[in-house]
Amino acid sequence: MTQTTIEVPTPRGTMPVHVHRPDDRPTAPLVVMYMDSLGVRPVLDDHAERLATAGYTVALPDLFYFVEPADLPDLDRLKAGEPDEFARMGALVARMDDEAVIGDTALMLSALQHEHESWGCVGFCMGGRYGLLAAERFGDGVSAAALLHPSRLVTDDPDSPHLAAGEIRGTLYLGFGERDHVTPPSLIPPLREQLEAHGVKHRIEVIPEADHGFTMPGMPAYREAAAERAWAGMLEVLRAA
Repeated sequence: MTQTTIEVPTPRGTMPVHVHRPDDRPTAPLVVMYMDSLGVRPVLDDHAERLATAGYTVALPDLFYFVEPADLPDLDRLKAGEPDEFARMGALVARMDDEAVIGDTALMLSALQHEHESWGCVGFCMGGRYGLLAAERFGDGVSAAALLHPSRLVTDDPDSPHLAAGEIRGTLYLGFGERDHVTPPSLIPPLREQLEAHGVKHRIEVIPEADHGFTMPGMPAYREAAAERAWAGMLEVLRAA
């Protein structure tokens, strides 16, 4: 397994992208991994390495590259459940711009010389929104997307991601936590309705006893059994595509 970091110039600065490749497959299919709201950190590199071991080239972009280091989430304070730190993280997420993330993705694909080939994506939490948007905006370019404990797929905004489901050409796997307090299962029906109305191939799984962030080791919400179930769904949709 090899891991390198490339620097992608963007209108807002330079975006680091961690690229994990399997040694025995130099032309392995690409999977873009969209981070959660805690940012790029060792546990996400571990996830990327696990996917690379399964036979994929994994690109993990640092979507907070334009943020000052002092403004990044403090993991220890979040683990301790400090309300002020959660509020600060929420303010950072609110600064994210959908169009900028999609534009940065296109620049990254060009830097990887992959802009004309189909690819897959995986998104955790905040990254689940970007995974769905990528599947919509890149159309035939995204053959599969796995969204794990995703957030903000269904909102009251006129540009809510679920409303553009008709643009999706790939297959989706969505793994939700039964006890998710950020994206409760009650928000799934409007999404399912749009996917079914447009004939999008998908599988939605509500995993028992799992809360938001259940795939992230080291965090209070992590549940190994739930995480492995979601990983199985993710690998199934990627392999099928």
